[in-house]
Amino acid sequence: MESVFLSGLRLKTLTFIVITVCSLPVTNSFICAYMDRNSSLPQIFDDLPAMFGFSLPLDGLRGYLVGAEPANACTPIQPPPVMDNKTIFFALIQRFDCNFDIKVLHAQQAGFQAAIVHNVNSEKLLNMMWNDEKIRKNVKIPSVFVGESSGKELLSHYSYYDNAIVFMVPEYNFSLGYYLIPFIVVVALVIIVMCIVMVVRCLQHRKRMRRNRLSKEQLKKLPIHKFKKGDEYDVCAICLEEYEEGDKLRVLPCSHAYHCMCVDPWLTKTKKSCPVCKHRVLRSEDDSDSESGGVEPGDGDNVEENDNERTPLLRPSPSFGSMADSPTAIQNEAEVEPPRAVSV
Repeated sequence: MESVFLSGLRLKTLTFIVITVCSLPVTNSFICAYMDRNSSLPQIFDDLPAMFGFSLPLDGLRGYLVGAEPANACTPIQPPPVMDNKTIFFALIQRFDCNFDIKVLHAQQAGFQAAIVHNVNSEKLLNMMWNDEKIRKNVKIPSVFVGESSGKELLSHYSYYDNAIVFMVPEYNFSLGYYLIPFIVVVALVIIVMCIVMVVRCLQHRKRMRRNRLSKEQLKKLPIHKFKKGDEYDVCAICLEEYEEGDKLRVLPCSHAYHCMCVDPWLTKTKKSCPVCKHRVLRSEDDSDSESGGVEPGDGDNVEENDNERTPLLRPSPSFGSMADSPTAIQNEAEVEPPRAVSV
């Protein structure tokens, strides 16, 4: 039971760790920029998503990049070159001079579908935070933060006027939580059910074995006989050694006798029945199933009168006189006697 408790504790600890790790927010993404009519490989830029506004869609966001005017977007900026619902534009905004939430809100009000804020005199990536709760609630578009070199590279080579396409992709790692947690729950349930079944079967087995064995109190009720020369017992059927003067014999109700040291382990650890004739030594009310060759209670005659093929092994053989006078011998003699001649 202690091992089952320890395994359950370890399983709970593992489940807690998995849930904690899988519930951490995903904070990485990247920008993929490439020329529309150029076969060169696309260029990848690292970024960090903002802590406000909408998140990038799972399949990413594809559009054209336009530099904001003014560059810091602390005041309302110019709208994108084309205003329609089919073309997506990203606003490239310079850091400083005002808060991040104001910059992204101005880009949203101008008609841009996303905003890219680049650092100034630094390549460090920051998690953009909001300053005003009302502005945060009004910001609906996604936004990311890139380093200074990334911002300059995007504006100089991958803008809308260079016929380049920018692809903003979220780095959603494979979420093990959706698959690992249900698997752990199922495994835990299976282990719990198996432990319950094993404990129940163990208890049933112990109860069954205890019912089929003699207790020490019951063993003391069986008589012990000290062997003397001339007794009706001669050989122990377990160790196959002849009895010697003073040997302690355990006499069972079926009249079979054995060395105490031979039969006591059998009765207390294996079966509470005679090793030879299989007759029950003691019967109780909960003995539902009988052993093969045993005598059920209420079968009529006593065990000594119900002679079996295996019972007379250690019993004293009857005298010749008693066999001659028995009803079976008289009947056999009558059958063998030849018929007498009848006189006419």
